Amino acid sequence: MTGNRVNVMIFASILMLLVLVGCNEKQIPTQVPLEFHPTPADAVERSKETGTTASNTEAVPDKSTGDAIAGEQLFSDNGCTACHSTGEETIIGPGLAGIYVRAGERTSLDAEAYIEESIREPGAFVVDGFTAGLMPAFDDLTASEITDMIAYLKTLN
Repeated sequence: MTGNRVNVMIFASILMLLVLVGCNEKQIPTQVPLEFHPTPADAVERSKETGTTASNTEAVPDKSTGDAIAGEQLFSDNGCTACHSTGEETIIGPGLAGIYVRAGERTSLDAEAYIEESIREPGAFVVDGFTAGLMPAFDDLTASEITDMIAYLKTLN
């Protein structure tokens, strides 16, 4: 009879241990939602007839002009915010605060050419500490859209 009692006690102890382990509430980590705080850009008045800005209707715009508001919309519409913060925080890709200043220092290209290359051919230059091949190429953007995107990125200080 003592052998049965020992077996019952062992079985009861194991059962109690399993119940306690099973009742333990595991905390599943949750992802903190990212907040997007767009940087306000100067207002640009657009001509209803031509769709161009009032400031560039007299001359052909050079590469340094663009519509920062349209660029901000493109930045959002193309999902750039999924991987890039507009501040200094790293999400998947580097934070873009001050990118226009840093861009001219990274390669032999000027800042605008570097940013365009980074958008169209992101594998051409990968910032140290980041994985190549993660960013898709946005080679379907028009030259005007790239110029607008660059104008927006210039506003991120």
